[in-house]
Amino acid sequence: MKFNFKKLIVVCLVAVLVLALAGCSKPDPTPAPAPDSKSDPAPAKEAKTYKIKFGHNQDTNSPQHRGVEAFKQKVEELSNGQVQVTIFPNMQLGQMREQAEQAANGTIEMTQQPTSVLSNFNQALEVYDIPFLFKDMDAAQEVMFGPAAAKINKGLEEKGMVALGMETGGLKQMTANVPIKGPAALKGMKFRVMPAPILIETYKAFGANPTPIEYGEMYNALQQKVVDGQENGFQTLVMLKLWEVQKVVTVTNHAPFLYITVANKQWFDGLPADIQKNVSEAAIFASKSEWEEMKTNSDKWLEELKKNKMEVYVPSEQELTAFQAASKPVVEFVSGRVGADMVTELQKAAEEANK
Repeated sequence: MKFNFKKLIVVCLVAVLVLALAGCSKPDPTPAPAPDSKSDPAPAKEAKTYKIKFGHNQDTNSPQHRGVEAFKQKVEELSNGQVQVTIFPNMQLGQMREQAEQAANGTIEMTQQPTSVLSNFNQALEVYDIPFLFKDMDAAQEVMFGPAAAKINKGLEEKGMVALGMETGGLKQMTANVPIKGPAALKGMKFRVMPAPILIETYKAFGANPTPIEYGEMYNALQQKVVDGQENGFQTLVMLKLWEVQKVVTVTNHAPFLYITVANKQWFDGLPADIQKNVSEAAIFASKSEWEEMKTNSDKWLEELKKNKMEVYVPSEQELTAFQAASKPVVEFVSGRVGADMVTELQKAAEEANK
């Protein structure tokens, strides 16, 4: 058999080529070590946020609105941004009772409303509107942040709301186109009141013809002579420029105008404990700052009324005594509705504070 030298050379060349190509190929990568769970933790979950829609009635240039702004700032600070508050002033979310209903059913998380309005949900709140309980704003404030008020406000929980803070619109005064020199001057007068049984009963006792009208409709009612007078604090008289439709303010100081900041109970109860604490602490902080602004500015608002030619009438001691005597049936009215014990408890707290 003849040896084929050429074939041998070809085979050798092919073998060399194969070996060369194998040497150029990349080696299999070494598997990466498994991550050390201790040194490389999973990223932290983003903190949950809690949104609050907060409705109220007043203008953005009012102590009440600034109080709500103080609440927003404080609760967002305390919660490190987990709570986010959007404020709806000027009755953007409806009339006063409508906003209270929204807070009760959970359409909004929070609102600030007069006790007279909220008394339609918790009758016990009527005790705050008993005339001549408090000698001044300091006495009223002491009681509103005390145990008697906390007990009274507790009844709101049965209607789906929890009370978190109490604010004020100042002491109530009466306005009309004539000085109100005792209850006799109110006889037959159509007097605007908030739609609340306690206020209707009060002005019946004073001899007037009480006419329930919503706050947003009050100015027009006075302008069009639908009613002859109304009650409010100095702040509201200035904000609404009531001197345009009323000539005289009679300084009766017969009761504090009070608000309660309420939250929807189901929403509030569903918050984590730390967020609940943040919301509660911020509400009390805001309430107290609002009271201080109201007390500081009371004299300034009175001067503003005088500056705008509104007559200021200060009743005599005899006239005030007549008002106090006329209001006694109101105490009996409230006692019959909420219980004499609750009325007595608040009266005792007021007496202590008045000292």
